[in-house]
Amino acid sequence: MNCRELSQFLMEYVGDTLERDVHENFESHLKACPNCHTYLVQYRETIRAGQLACGDEDCSEVPEDLVQAVLAAISKEPR
Repeated sequence: MNCRELSQFLMEYVGDTLERDVHENFESHLKACPNCHTYLVQYRETIRAGQLACGDEDCSEVPEDLVQAVLAAISKEPR
């Protein structure tokens, strides 16, 4: 497994829904790649922050004005 492949399986890994062989490959890559390990830690922290921000509210729907503001900000960033 390479870094790009690992990023495609993050949600399933955190949710503990990966098939056994994929899970083993994922963890082998994590042990060998400090960048992916850091990425996983940050991914989990982001999930926790989102859960804390929502509290008991349903945050499954993102307000459209927020989506548009983020998209507008991204389009203005130099590439």
